Amino acid sequence: MKKKIEATPIKNPAAKFGILGLSTALGAGYAPIAPGTVGSLLGIPFGLWLLQYPGWMAGIIIGVLCFVTAPIVERACHHWGEMDSGKVVWDEVIGMAIALLGLRGVVRLEKLDVGGFVAPSWESIIVAFIAFRIFDIFKPFPAKTFDQKDSGLGVILDDVVAGLYAALLVWSLVKINWI
Repeated sequence: MKKKIEATPIKNPAAKFGILGLSTALGAGYAPIAPGTVGSLLGIPFGLWLLQYPGWMAGIIIGVLCFVTAPIVERACHHWGEMDSGKVVWDEVIGMAIALLGLRGVVRLEKLDVGGFVAPSWESIIVAFIAFRIFDIFKPFPAKTFDQKDSGLGVILDDVVAGLYAALLVWSLVKINWI
């Protein structure tokens, strides 16, 4: 939910570069059309990277990133004078990465010296992407509750919930061999 707040621009150029760079996922949030979708696309390589780790470790990485980046996202929102500004797409990157964790059942980690990794099919990645975008747009409970919070954590957690719903759907489809 986009709520207008008092804009407090970031004055320090280095801080501005870091805060806005992370929040916009290295500029993806400035896309003129569908910045959230562009940010979600950037979540795909991140999610594929997370798939190489055990589920508990991927969960810790996601959890730490959510809590560490929440104040950064909140500061970016204050810079633009709008909570959950459309330019903030870091939350989509995180949510999409979570959605891909539902593909854990299709991924094989091979014991090779070079750390072999067999990635999921493009079809399964597309299904995860579409599922995440649908859940992100429609915000089923409790995503909508988090979306209404005026905080950086609220901005991120609504996408975490959408990612969890998408991961559960994708995991279910994997289990019944639909993808």
